[in-house]
Amino acid sequence: MGLNPVLSEMSDVEKKIFELLKELSPSAIYIHGIEECAGKFFIPSKKNLTKLQKNLASILKEAENEIQRALITSLIIALEFHEPYMVPSDLTDTFFIHLVKERIVNDHLISLASYAEQALDAYLRLLSKKDWTIEIKILTCQKTDGLIGILDTIISEAKDEKLRDALLSLERKAQEYRKVYTVDGIEKGDFNEIYPMLQKTQSKINHKSIYPKLLKKYWGYPETITRIEAKATRWLQDELPHLKKVAKKLAKIYGTKESVEIVEEEMSKRRSVPKHQVLDFVKQTRKISQKIFEKHIVRITPKYETRVIETPSYLVNFIPTAAMMAIDGWTDQPFNIFFITTDPSASPSSSIPDIIQSLLHEEYGHAVNFSNSMTQYAAKPTFSELFGSTGFATHISDGISFFREFEFMRMLNELAKKKNPDKDEAELLKILKANSDIETMLLENEFVTWQWRIMRFLRAIFDVRINMGKQSIADFVEWAHKETGLSKKMVYDQTFLFLSMVGYAPCYSMAGNMIRRLQDLAIKNKISVIEFNTYASSLGFPIRKIFEEKLKAFAQGRSKAKA
Repeated sequence: MGLNPVLSEMSDVEKKIFELLKELSPSAIYIHGIEECAGKFFIPSKKNLTKLQKNLASILKEAENEIQRALITSLIIALEFHEPYMVPSDLTDTFFIHLVKERIVNDHLISLASYAEQALDAYLRLLSKKDWTIEIKILTCQKTDGLIGILDTIISEAKDEKLRDALLSLERKAQEYRKVYTVDGIEKGDFNEIYPMLQKTQSKINHKSIYPKLLKKYWGYPETITRIEAKATRWLQDELPHLKKVAKKLAKIYGTKESVEIVEEEMSKRRSVPKHQVLDFVKQTRKISQKIFEKHIVRITPKYETRVIETPSYLVNFIPTAAMMAIDGWTDQPFNIFFITTDPSASPSSSIPDIIQSLLHEEYGHAVNFSNSMTQYAAKPTFSELFGSTGFATHISDGISFFREFEFMRMLNELAKKKNPDKDEAELLKILKANSDIETMLLENEFVTWQWRIMRFLRAIFDVRINMGKQSIADFVEWAHKETGLSKKMVYDQTFLFLSMVGYAPCYSMAGNMIRRLQDLAIKNKISVIEFNTYASSLGFPIRKIFEEKLKAFAQGRSKAKA
């Protein structure tokens, strides 16, 4: 396995950033295929944090362009914001990455266990004396339980005595860490346990001092706090009638009350895929769906590879429905992991329309964006644009994925009208229709699309209101349930997890609707949907301002980039 050619094209400043990232985020470098970072983890002591902040500030002075300045600034901001769930969460991800990439390699995992103990100790010294809200404590318990869960998995499979001892020692340390933030009554950490607690406490989270800075400098939003909430509220009001209209039509077909929640429950019963068949259903469907997407939506790099797996039990609280993980991006063999959650305690995709929605979002949004970008398929992003940061990557990728759902709904309606669909198109319609009729199938897929669009608008509103201390989580869930008709459990499951990613949740709708607007511009200028989407999915992960500028130039026909 060789390295990605873009590494040999790094500028002097990018080389300095790359070397610093090996220290700051070795797991982020290792997941991209740089093996020397295996078994390492950053220890967030005051000394280490101060040292890295100084080094980043020094590199910032040498930055050659706006993209590099934004990337370095985002890393500096990340070093300023610490809450107790972060290290357990990052450790869970890091151990999982090692299992995915190489299974059990004793030396690497023993080393990682040692770093992990030191990191937990450092975080306790840094944070444990602060009086944290119940929400942050609950998150910390959930994240630490995830770490303990993955350690139990490795311990059960480990044959080396030294490795077992190292992991057992770390597990004891994790249990001690959890006790510091323990909340009585939390065992499973699911909706049924947590929501009643939040209703009683009615506490509020206050991130007023850091939230504006995270939005602007870490995530790269051009919108202000006020603008984000206003946009999301307007979109919610504009699109909610679509959801209610479709729900009314389905209620008539189903013979149920005209309630979004009741229609969703009925659809899940009628169109459900048994839990043990979900994984096979996805694997079989994607053989057809990829061909359809390449014909109608986006071209995909020939080096594309995505592996579908069931979400492990220790990650269910963090992946309630589905997720994608990109692996080995800095090599010449990048690939993706597509997680499908089936655990009924979360919010799994159990009906055919829901499963299809997860498939097109995670795979033809995220996975294609990653693979096309890393292979420089239809554009030539630099190292800075390909690495981006967590903020920039999710901002771009989730915007693409969010809009992809709308494109699929539009494409499906067009396919259903075709008099002579080709073999693949007919097969996809057959899979989606199953034992239903074409009209009901289209309505069901529309229902799911509008439902998830409404959920993404709610996430944006949630992010602003909760982090600015405007509303308690319980009050928000009650308001959202009454406003939209979505179940309280779904609203909770699809918003609470974003407490651990302050500022992330608005990126779906903010970036997604920007992409939709620019695609409309491209079509007016006689640039095809496929050309536009292929270019957008190949641009990497620059700050959104730069991404938008490049995409606008392309949509106006001013870009000479390969498409």
